Amino acid sequence: MPPRTEGLLAQGRRTMSGLSQVSSGTACRLVGESVHMCGGIRLPAVGTSMVPAIHPGDVLSIQPVDPKEVSLGDIVVYAREQVLVVHRIVQTSADSSEPYLVTRGDRLLRDDAPILPGELLGRVASIERKNRRVSVRQVSNRAEQVLCLLLRRSERATYLFLRANELWRSGLFSKGSVWQA
Repeated sequence: MPPRTEGLLAQGRRTMSGLSQVSSGTACRLVGESVHMCGGIRLPAVGTSMVPAIHPGDVLSIQPVDPKEVSLGDIVVYAREQVLVVHRIVQTSADSSEPYLVTRGDRLLRDDAPILPGELLGRVASIERKNRRVSVRQVSNRAEQVLCLLLRRSERATYLFLRANELWRSGLFSKGSVWQA
């Protein structure tokens, strides 16, 4: 069955594996405090809302950021309704009296409700996948844009993409494998 689309660091009360016995509100506060007091935190990603940029199981390095220092395309972490969400900034407010950010998961069709400065916990500084660093960047070329459009419209396509990616990374399609003639 295809994975469900949810905020990357949110699945009910199991916000993080190490904090499964703590309420999600407490977990959100702990993450926020860790980011600001320790200069950052590393968390595993769950959910598929940011595929293909972030895969379930990727380790995200989150660093504190001032809401005025973020820009379009940055991937940020915020807490809303006792859930941590990791999405990309798609709009910033021009009105400096009430600043806000609008985000959306890369494979989601709709924007999130505006984020107020107090909800912002940090920015994703790096992504680690299978012990390799993956670049944190916007979807830039035409092929990636088409892939995102396909993944937005199909849970099945997302499942197949993630499965094929896992097989590719495991070396199934490497030189000398059974798939090579």
